[in-house]
Amino acid sequence: MRTFLPKALVVSLAVLAGSAALAEDPCAEDVKQFCPDVPVGSGKMMDCLRQNEKKLSPACGERMQADALKSRRIVEEFGRACKPDVEQFCAAVEPGAGRTIGCLARHQLEISPACQTMLGRLDEARERISAFRAACKVDVESLCKDVPPLAGPLLECLQENQARLSSECSRSNLNLALEGANLVDTVEQMTRQDRVREVLQILQGVDSVAFSRSQVLLQLDSFESLGAKGNAGRLLFNPQFVFGERGEFALQIKVPVSALYPYAAGTPTQFGLGAVTTAFGWRFFSKGQIRQFVGLALQWQTASTAVVGAPWALTPYYAVALGLARWVSLTTQVVYSRSLGETPGYPELNFLLLEPILVFNLPGRSYLALDTKLGWSFVTGTFVPVMKAVAGIYTDRQKSLSISAWYQAALTSEAAAQTFKYGLGLGLAYYFDW
Repeated sequence: MRTFLPKALVVSLAVLAGSAALAEDPCAEDVKQFCPDVPVGSGKMMDCLRQNEKKLSPACGERMQADALKSRRIVEEFGRACKPDVEQFCAAVEPGAGRTIGCLARHQLEISPACQTMLGRLDEARERISAFRAACKVDVESLCKDVPPLAGPLLECLQENQARLSSECSRSNLNLALEGANLVDTVEQMTRQDRVREVLQILQGVDSVAFSRSQVLLQLDSFESLGAKGNAGRLLFNPQFVFGERGEFALQIKVPVSALYPYAAGTPTQFGLGAVTTAFGWRFFSKGQIRQFVGLALQWQTASTAVVGAPWALTPYYAVALGLARWVSLTTQVVYSRSLGETPGYPELNFLLLEPILVFNLPGRSYLALDTKLGWSFVTGTFVPVMKAVAGIYTDRQKSLSISAWYQAALTSEAAAQTFKYGLGLGLAYYFDW
């Protein structure tokens, strides 16, 4: 399985202002050239250097690669040592806020020796940092109050202000604390990044264009009064394949099989393919808790009946996903669909959709999503709002298997006439890495 490393894991441990320190730091000249306005200790120095990665000096580039490799090794060591124990004792624990580590600590006598050793290293590093923070509490509050609460940026800030430190703080062993900062920050950030990826997986299951992993998704929908023609059922097969060096590209195929049950007695049931689409997506920006996506979908002309089929259409889209709080994320996507040329038997499609999606990660591996589709039809000049509430649960976090259910309804009579009155659905999704 691919290892995902948070951008904030690599801690800058030696960006000093003094001339002697600058001479020893291989990135000192690069910092002065490319990041002169970034405050040292703000936690943003490494982001600035990464943004200028191709322009950095060879020595600085090697330094950053070494730090990244160190963090990667920590993640891999922790995974090898503790993954079986997490699966056995802590599978139901919600990641984040140190809960997984706390669960392992509660099973200290039951976990494997390898995991006990890793937890011992982590505890020792935390004790060093805790002792240093206690000795430098006043200095942190006065000199580093705007610095992110991670160990690395705090220690970096204190190191930058060595000349202004109190005597008690100056007597503390900064170097020992710095040695433990990378380990502590890396382990504590791991679950935060897992949370970001899980949110994106949830979004894939609620028809968002955001993506993080490959998937096989099956959905079963039942619509009341589809397009004011009759009740309908739909089985959707939706595989998605994520690829690229950093998983930045995705190829998606949606194949819905639909059936329309007319209200009129004696009218035969109509079957056909729904809006079959193929889409290509690109995750072009990722920073911290923010992800951005663009893509292009092609909708095929399907079925002989317009109610269950669809015309040829192009659909460009854009989405941005960001974490609002520890357990809440917001994804906003803009989708535009336009039918291509004359399509006999099908109504013209010229539709703009703004879709905010709120995702709440709940205890017990469960989640809730509120998906609001705010559409405008340029053909009819009408506003078409639809809301969808999705509840689901991960039955197995390691395999990322999820089950979800939803209720969706048109919010206006115009929307009900053009889409459906309300609908119910069930989904089963399996996410995987190459």
